[in-house]
Amino acid sequence: MEKRQSREVVYMLVTKDKYELPLVVADTVAELAKLTGQKRSSVASAISHAKKKGFSSRYVEVVID
Repeated sequence: MEKRQSREVVYMLVTKDKYELPLVVADTVAELAKLTGQKRSSVASAISHAKKKGFSSRYVEVVID
């Protein structure tokens, strides 16, 4: 029987340089928005547009296996 791997998602605000180092890490989009002083919808939109269009964003979603 195969053991199912748990996946965790974290949301981050990263630096604008090529290294994209994490500045703020949160468990939810709402928490990240609160910590950065942005609207939840703005953070969610930035993440969504970056995923769909393939451009970089300061807000990222990281899946940890």
